[in-house]
Amino acid sequence: MKNPLTRMQKISFIHKLAGSVLFLIFFAQSIFGGGFQIAQIDTARKGMVVAGHPGAAAIGVQILKQGGNAVDAAVATAFAIGVLEPFASGLGGGGGMLIYLKEKDRFSYLDYYVQAPQNADTAFNRDKERGTPRAICIPGTPSGLITAVHRYGRLSLKQDLAPAIHIAREGVVVNDFFYEAVLEKLDVIMKYPQTSRIFLNDGLPYMKGDTVRFTGLLTVLEKLAEDGEEYFYRGEFAQKAANAIRRDGGYITAADFAGYHTLVKEPVSIDYRGYRVVSSPPPQSGITVLEILNILENLPSKRFHPFQHSVASLFLTAEAMLRADVDRFTYLADPRFVPVPVSGLLSDQFARQRFQDIDTSRVKYTDKFDIPPGDPWKFSSPSEKQKHFQNRDSGPHTTHISVIDADGNMVSLTQTLGFFFGCGFSEEGVIFNSSMSVFYPGSINKIEPGKRPTSTISPTIILKGNQPFAILGTPGGRNIFNTMSQVIMRLIDLGESPAEAVDAPRFSARISSKKVTLEGRFTKNIVKKIKQRGYKIRLTNDYEIYLGGVQLIYYDAGLQRYIGVSDPRRGGGAVGYD
Repeated sequence: MKNPLTRMQKISFIHKLAGSVLFLIFFAQSIFGGGFQIAQIDTARKGMVVAGHPGAAAIGVQILKQGGNAVDAAVATAFAIGVLEPFASGLGGGGGMLIYLKEKDRFSYLDYYVQAPQNADTAFNRDKERGTPRAICIPGTPSGLITAVHRYGRLSLKQDLAPAIHIAREGVVVNDFFYEAVLEKLDVIMKYPQTSRIFLNDGLPYMKGDTVRFTGLLTVLEKLAEDGEEYFYRGEFAQKAANAIRRDGGYITAADFAGYHTLVKEPVSIDYRGYRVVSSPPPQSGITVLEILNILENLPSKRFHPFQHSVASLFLTAEAMLRADVDRFTYLADPRFVPVPVSGLLSDQFARQRFQDIDTSRVKYTDKFDIPPGDPWKFSSPSEKQKHFQNRDSGPHTTHISVIDADGNMVSLTQTLGFFFGCGFSEEGVIFNSSMSVFYPGSINKIEPGKRPTSTISPTIILKGNQPFAILGTPGGRNIFNTMSQVIMRLIDLGESPAEAVDAPRFSARISSKKVTLEGRFTKNIVKKIKQRGYKIRLTNDYEIYLGGVQLIYYDAGLQRYIGVSDPRRGGGAVGYD
């Protein structure tokens, strides 16, 4: 009689089986269409919170009802979703927050994206090492959220942290998204015993309906509520985390934690067909969203039709996306290290030049890498190059939150760990980012000590006159700015309802991909015609999670109501109050 399998052999077998099951799930989705396919919608008169998790959105409204403003609600929601979906965002990552204060009629942007450590290895291999502690940049999320509370909030940090602490103490019930995220990254989780102890139950994934408790993260959140940034960046946590990261081959030291600060910046903005569109400044990619819109404004709105019905509209928009992407790769980086021609990239003359480079009938450049960058320096402020250097020493992987309160204050917030579960490494329940892999060797976005990598996050707010029009943002990695530009065009150029604009089929064109990606709901006729214009096409799910999870608040001036829409691709929630 053969010896029975050991416990570890059984666990190994089940892990392999789980991986096979996961493959079949994603294979089936690729055929039949993935996504949740039911947008979550709410309307309200006083305020609205829309987020990637319905429980987090409800917490934001709870904070508004307690007397908090939009910033308090956004911060509480961000802390909470970092517990509810710790694989997508959390204390070990970074992000950006666009804030509009109605009384002052002023926008501010908090850049709390991750930052390279001082002794970062410029030979970092982004393909081989992104799942190791060498991929970790200094986290910015705790600093950014705490800075927002202290500068702009009405409530205390303890009040804004209380819901997240409660969730961590009581535990999180595993839903479909949680379960599938764990399955997808099972190999990453298993590499690190401290991460496995959190997300695996006796070596196996928690099942749907199970409750997961985060005891380590609970302690960190409680100490943050008591001691604020000091604990995380200069106190006990910084020392323990730095020691653990260095022990396992990473670069970060306690001095790196201590040297991190949130940067308060002016956002970027344009006038687009009479709407003021405001978004994230470099090194975030709001400027790329705005460049796409600027290029397309060279044709009147009446020339555009829903992309799923119009090859001409789809093709022209994809060509604008590709040119903006080339310019992003050429010119966008941390402005404390590299001069960025912001005013040139956003100028109407530059957009006209880029538009004139497009052949509207077919692909002009067979290889996307042959698309030449524009020359925004010709249209930039003469002092812009020097000004940026003078500021050098100043102070389905992501989630987005949109908020508006009864006073008209607005927040658009996007934050991320990089990949789902970041690099997989954790300490004290905090999962760390994989953001060293966002740097690109040989480009202006190369690794340098203390530098923040270029990021695709693009939190955006749109005004029409002195009234809100839309608050929106999305996860989606490299597809974020393409998804954002499509949704904005659908709202403004096509006049679609907020639900239609979020639900509609999406596409994405990037110079890093040989193919243009289309959701499966594009018809065979459209696919055939777009191929005839010279594109290679990749069809995905009907609702592709990697093409975003838009969280939108739209103000209907006629009804005088806010309409919140949470993307069906992500399964979030929209919660308003009257």
